[in-house]
Amino acid sequence: MVRIGVRLAGGTARAAALVRTGAAGGVPLVRHATCRAGDDRALVRTLRGLAGGAPVGSVTWDVSAELDPAGAGEPVAAVRVLPRLSPRGLGSGHPSPLLRALVGRQTAVLGGHDLFGVELAALDIYGLLGHAAAAHADGLAALAVTATGAPGRADHELAAAELIRDAFPALRVSLSHQVGGLGLLDREAATVINAALLGRVEQVVERCGRIAAQLGPGTSAWFVAGDGGRISAERLRLLPVLALSATGAAALTGAVRLAGVSDAVVGLAYADALAVGQVRDGLPHVATELPGPGGVRMAVPRASLTRIPGSHASAAAAFALLAGHDPRAAVVTAAEAGEGPDGAQARAREVAGRVAPASALVDAGGEPAAVGAACTEPSAWVDTVVYAETPAELERRRAVAEQRALTLVAESGARLGSERVVSSRALSLSFLRSGSYRVIVRAGGRAEDEVA
Repeated sequence: MVRIGVRLAGGTARAAALVRTGAAGGVPLVRHATCRAGDDRALVRTLRGLAGGAPVGSVTWDVSAELDPAGAGEPVAAVRVLPRLSPRGLGSGHPSPLLRALVGRQTAVLGGHDLFGVELAALDIYGLLGHAAAAHADGLAALAVTATGAPGRADHELAAAELIRDAFPALRVSLSHQVGGLGLLDREAATVINAALLGRVEQVVERCGRIAAQLGPGTSAWFVAGDGGRISAERLRLLPVLALSATGAAALTGAVRLAGVSDAVVGLAYADALAVGQVRDGLPHVATELPGPGGVRMAVPRASLTRIPGSHASAAAAFALLAGHDPRAAVVTAAEAGEGPDGAQARAREVAGRVAPASALVDAGGEPAAVGAACTEPSAWVDTVVYAETPAELERRRAVAEQRALTLVAESGARLGSERVVSSRALSLSFLRSGSYRVIVRAGGRAEDEVA
């Protein structure tokens, strides 16, 4: 059985195949290939060649470059559902030029809840439909709805989506509670970007699925998420924002897989910088509220990478300092092609040499992100707010959130019984009333077509 990972970027498809060479648990053979991304026939031939006649279990795609909102995003309408409307309107808009370019129309209607599910104002149905009609008349293809208190109770967002879809079936709708996160502005930013990509993601998913299907009747198509896991085509269609910044997470996964370790501090060498991240139990360390496309902070989990610009020597010194204070292995690899004294390969060699013999310099032989894509396992992330008066009630509510995450993992092709909770935290929200908690759950599993 073969698992293939493909990164589509800059008109080029960079692919890697993991081929089982012996008994289960052995180290798989890695093959690499490159071809034009826009030629479907050439891509199918390339992937078949990588498989070498063996059955292909899955193809996992890194499409983050294909979903760059600056190039792939379409203008959308943004609607805030607020319990009180300001007489001065919504102001001049988001400070990010990217968000201002994507928001073709912005307005607010009455409605919303507090984080405990108490309705603060009835949803203004007629105002909502009026704004949806105006967006449709303006030729906007999607609408982003962000309601106050939606992480705690999403009734008004769900009602808005149903009303809009009934009245204007051609309008796509993106809801902020599906994206997650507490802050209204961060949720709205992610929801707007998500809505702007709904049209493009349909094309990408359809094409990737069609190519994978030509490799065999049992070949499935998956997509790398920004947290380093893989998600289904159906989930990506709903939440394309989850695939943004997936390349860094996939490169971290690929680097440790090639190094043969599961816990490491990883240096990804580029021509102009070194990106440093951590991998724990084979999964990239992730965080939310990190700057995303165009510097926009979004409430979406992504691999936490620290970029160290400057000369090879300064990057090597910084990485040596970090690695010296970390008990885990140090792994360094070139994250992109580039020979010569100023290329990524030279930076990787100098960084690894500074911390040798404690470090492993990995020669990916191709695209480490493609290797990581092939290695990805099903994952899910749940970020919600709960209210619990007693520790027992908090544990019950956390168990519900954990079960939601495990269900999402199962839907991403996890082998039955392999689903597990990777981390589960309940954080007290001291700025709210006593008993308020933010529950964050990360779950993972093993794929049905696991190679090793």
